[in-house]
Amino acid sequence: MIVSIGSVCLQADKLMIMIPLLAASVILIATTHGIETASPRPPARVPKNLAVVANKSCDKPIIDTCATTLFVFGRRDVYLPQNFDEMVPHCQEEFDAEDCIKNYARRCLPPFERQVAGMLILGAGQVLRKRCGKEGTREYLSHYKCIKKTIPSLHDTMDQLIYTLMSVSQDKIGDDLKIPISCCAFARFLVTATKIVRLGCADFDPKAEEYIAVKMIKGYVNDVLDLSCQGYEVNSDKCAKINLPAGGFEWRNNSFVKIQGAKLPPKKPNSVVLPFLDIFTNL
Repeated sequence: MIVSIGSVCLQADKLMIMIPLLAASVILIATTHGIETASPRPPARVPKNLAVVANKSCDKPIIDTCATTLFVFGRRDVYLPQNFDEMVPHCQEEFDAEDCIKNYARRCLPPFERQVAGMLILGAGQVLRKRCGKEGTREYLSHYKCIKKTIPSLHDTMDQLIYTLMSVSQDKIGDDLKIPISCCAFARFLVTATKIVRLGCADFDPKAEEYIAVKMIKGYVNDVLDLSCQGYEVNSDKCAKINLPAGGFEWRNNSFVKIQGAKLPPKKPNSVVLPFLDIFTNL
């Protein structure tokens, strides 16, 4: 069987499906993180030391927790820093989460799954390093009001993406459709998040859309879209042919709301990592 990803035709042997595609995204190496700060870290917020935990256990909830911390959206207990001082522990916690994923991948995942995980966190790591520099922190803080207002709905968009990927990995869907549906789900996630920010903040922060939707959210998923999903934009012919699962949410009267009574997969993780790995490593 041959699977088509973008313009590349790939044999169904899972080791050969993605290696040429993911070679540029093998980033699971040790890194040193610098956090620019205006003052010492406040004692009230303590890092979870997730990276240490990931060196001791291969339980799946660990990588899910780490990915949820790194990606922010979908993490409903996230604290949004309001100044430079509060940004320090926030960045430390997220760098710790990135290291956690790398440690977990090195210890617990076979080579191919390690590459897939590397592709998934590549963009998030780049966004994190920019946001935690002095200029990036200043830019983030300038859009704090919009982020705080829209983040509940942005959490919902992440839930929709996770539920959709779970449906792809668990339902009886042919291998030839799994990647196209996943790609269109990522594209929908980006478009939905952009619309939420535009509707929520255009009247008081017109530059927020570029920062939140483009620099943050698109930065998170750009590598997935570029490396695996070329040509799968929401309005593309490819996605027009896809019957995309609703994922438990819909637009109604310019609001992104839950679909009452929707049948959703049980035991939802809090991040996209586990269903994403299931899809890409079980073709």
